[in-house]
Amino acid sequence: MKKLLIFTLMALLLTSCKKPHKPENPAIFDFAVSNISQATPVLDTIVIDEGYKAIYLLFSNSLSAVTFPLQVTATFSLTTGAASAPASGSAITFSSKDELSHYLVTASDGTEVTYTVSLRDDQIPDNDFENWYTTEGMNGASFSEPGMAENNTAWATANMGTSTFGVYCTTPLTVDGNTAAKITTGSTSLVPVTAGTVFNGKFDVNGAINHPTDPKRATDFGIPFSLRPSSISFSYTYQPGSRYVQATLNSPSNIFGGFTVSDIAGTDMFTAYAVLEKRTAASTVEIARAEMISGDVQTSSKNVTIPFTYTSTAKPTHIYIVFSSSKDGDLWRGAVGSKLTVDDVVLNYGAGK
Repeated sequence: MKKLLIFTLMALLLTSCKKPHKPENPAIFDFAVSNISQATPVLDTIVIDEGYKAIYLLFSNSLSAVTFPLQVTATFSLTTGAASAPASGSAITFSSKDELSHYLVTASDGTEVTYTVSLRDDQIPDNDFENWYTTEGMNGASFSEPGMAENNTAWATANMGTSTFGVYCTTPLTVDGNTAAKITTGSTSLVPVTAGTVFNGKFDVNGAINHPTDPKRATDFGIPFSLRPSSISFSYTYQPGSRYVQATLNSPSNIFGGFTVSDIAGTDMFTAYAVLEKRTAASTVEIARAEMISGDVQTSSKNVTIPFTYTSTAKPTHIYIVFSSSKDGDLWRGAVGSKLTVDDVVLNYGAGK
């Protein structure tokens, strides 16, 4: 009887020491395309972004000549014990260039994740700013963002960061049936200068909340890209605001300590730049840059072409394009009312990509 009691107590002790079961992390890896239903698309690179559960099929040519629907057959590996729908070796279908396809991956314990699959060609998606979707800000009100949907866009703005105050510095502007991005330098009850921006990547809400005195921490620049364009073109108008100021934090580490606003010489200027990078787990290296800065008034739409200056022969892994109505807005410098409109962003190529 005594031995039985000791055994029972040991069993209970061992049971209590067991760690609670943790859900598995189902994942896709070793993704490879085995067949494409048409010969026109030339697949260049496959990128799996595990953080966003996204798979990008990067093509080296334009997909404008492709007749949709398009079927892609891929093989891949899964976390041990996981299953996917569709399964590896099955075809997924895209009804248009902008449509997403999906894989639902289920772990052996029932944990599910969904991977989105995107087609990307030699241009930035939604480069004409015709598509805008509606999302909800931190104040509970709706506002517009560029792209097809929150999970299907290559563009981001800082609107979410200023939505608490009901301020949206990047908005769609439609004239005669054509829509462009209108980017304005504004202000909120907390911050006297908030430059409007639109860029490739994601707005990091946590970065904005955790680092309110460093606007750069709120931007996650870059989307997967593998080509080497020779230049970038876009159409724009610009009108700088009338009062060019520098806002300085009264307490450098406290956004709620207020600002001192001082008039400064000169005029506000917009910035437009594109950067190609090669990213690895160990480093990020800039490969090329194209940049324009101007404070000149431009009331009618003007098309410009800016060449890329390459500093490396490496193959890019990412690109980001940035437009801002005040080039030093991240330093709280600019003119409230500065207005930049941007449309028809095109990447140009020479003899080889």
